[in-house]
Amino acid sequence: MSNGRPNSVNNTGPLRRQLAGLGVRAAGAPLPCFGERLARLFDLSDTVALDAANVASRDGYFGADGKAAERLRAELEKLRQSQRDAIEASVTAERIGTRNGLPAPEAGPSPAEPPDFEPYRRFYQSKQRQMAAAVPPLRLKARGALTDHGPALARLARIDAVLDNTLTGYARKGFGAVPGVLEKRFLALWPDRQHSLLSDAPGDDPQDWMTEGAWLHRFCQEMKSLLLAELDARLEPVQGLLMALESAHNHPQGPQ
Repeated sequence: MSNGRPNSVNNTGPLRRQLAGLGVRAAGAPLPCFGERLARLFDLSDTVALDAANVASRDGYFGADGKAAERLRAELEKLRQSQRDAIEASVTAERIGTRNGLPAPEAGPSPAEPPDFEPYRRFYQSKQRQMAAAVPPLRLKARGALTDHGPALARLARIDAVLDNTLTGYARKGFGAVPGVLEKRFLALWPDRQHSLLSDAPGDDPQDWMTEGAWLHRFCQEMKSLLLAELDARLEPVQGLLMALESAHNHPQGPQ
């Protein structure tokens, strides 16, 4: 990834829009179409597994539960809200310096050098681990609901399982790159502290850096926005499975 403004961020997910807002875009030549990019992530064994998952089968017992989609929607929204609440709470002033809160501001090795970014990297990664642990069980439950509904949705559940297994490493690598982007942003905002000193605004004491509008407060708000956007990105597969289930419930005579 490299710094620079993309030509457009329309029709993109919230995480990509947040990264674009920080001046981040994909480096190198223009990317191929989505299908080609996706195909590059599959080796032979993945392709065989995907082909097997795509074979329709009417074997087994299917007992569509009319309340399954409603329950799954409630669980999804509960998970989303609990994760959002945890992220929001972790960046409040009351939590600074606590186990689950932001690191306490500390000066760098000298007045001219920025503070250490590593505590903020660890903070962000801890939130990522919490999301990574919370989302997969709900995705598995969503696949189970689809499998119980009928052959068509059971096939979709099998395909999702293959995609989940194949793309886990790719997703981990992608999400794992975000703290590096934040580090560049952290260092880019540091000179703002020098500007505030020249204008006689608060900024000499590390505790002043977290006042509203100061460079570190701004960075932490941007970090929070990225965490919320990443949460939405991690929940998108569950949202997609739920939409398929809701569509099947609303149109029970659709193709199976």
